[in-house]
Amino acid sequence: MMGHPKKKRPLAKYIFILALIYGSGCQPLEKKNKVTDPFEQIKDSTAKAVLIKAIKNAGGFDTWQRIKNLSYIKHGILYFADGSVETDNIQLHRYKFFPQFSAEITWEENDIHHRISYSADGARQFENDRLTEKDPTQTVMSSLYVLGMPFKLLDAGTVLTALGSVILRSGQHAEAIRANYNPKKNSNHSTTEEWVYYFDENNAAFLGSLVFHPPTYAYIENLKFTDHLPIKLPLHRKSYRTNKNREISYLRAEFQYSDYEITF
Repeated sequence: MMGHPKKKRPLAKYIFILALIYGSGCQPLEKKNKVTDPFEQIKDSTAKAVLIKAIKNAGGFDTWQRIKNLSYIKHGILYFADGSVETDNIQLHRYKFFPQFSAEITWEENDIHHRISYSADGARQFENDRLTEKDPTQTVMSSLYVLGMPFKLLDAGTVLTALGSVILRSGQHAEAIRANYNPKKNSNHSTTEEWVYYFDENNAAFLGSLVFHPPTYAYIENLKFTDHLPIKLPLHRKSYRTNKNREISYLRAEFQYSDYEITF
């Protein structure tokens, strides 16, 4: 969901934000006890109740904060409107959250070896070991945002509003929660796009989301999550081009995740 940041200042900003998000996991016990309720900022009581249940279902906020290293394989396919393949690649993602945040993403595409390196020293993208002019910050932040749901809805300044019950195209009954972001008031926000998230009415499982990327909408279905890890992470997602009513035009993307490794 992140917007396209500028080249230098936002990097330091994102490093700082990530330190805030993950840093509390290494604090002494007496300091952790002083941390305010992460759900306290949610003013909408219905949205708050749904998110409390959703995060508990996903493994708990404390567990999410304690992650030190995370790696996985991501297979992503993008499609054109006629169903033909635009891109198809397999990426290896590695993230380190302590003592300083860093990330590395590698993949092969069109006989070119791509590598993204992200750390406090800078964000760089290489092709066949040659430094390019590309800024990979957006790629790293977007990847972390996907993995961090629904925990990321507790980010400071996010305004959550319950929209009521809806029936998704799968037939599942879901609670819809709208998230609004304000970059002018919150340095950790970088978009004004409005997102709607869908949680199962019974167990608050994270079913999907809808976002308006002008001039089109994207509806994302979360089809499968891990069930063998301390937290639930995505295994299979599909993204569709739709209208505001989630009526599908075509399948835009499909993502499968595997080989998760987590250390605390």
